[in-house]
Amino acid sequence: MPSTACRASSVVFRAIATDSLAAASQLLADVQRFGLRMIEFRMMVDVEGGAAIDFGIDASPDRDPAVLRSRFARHPTLRSVEIVGRSPGKTEGAAP
Repeated sequence: MPSTACRASSVVFRAIATDSLAAASQLLADVQRFGLRMIEFRMMVDVEGGAAIDFGIDASPDRDPAVLRSRFARHPTLRSVEIVGRSPGKTEGAAP
């Protein structure tokens, strides 16, 4: 029987991009390549084509958010990627 510790937890990141569309496509591709599940994606574009991108993923507890953050941050169109939130796990009855 799996314990709560083995359940996925949500991690929310904020990326600051110099090129909004290139950064968004790179982040989405990474989420898929790493076998993660996207639970939210929000992009606020500025007038110069850059953006602040908030995205949340479900990740198993063995995935270190700091390691994921560094993997996401390697793209040249991103000035920074920070962890802005984390929840311990899904609650029973939550929407899929």
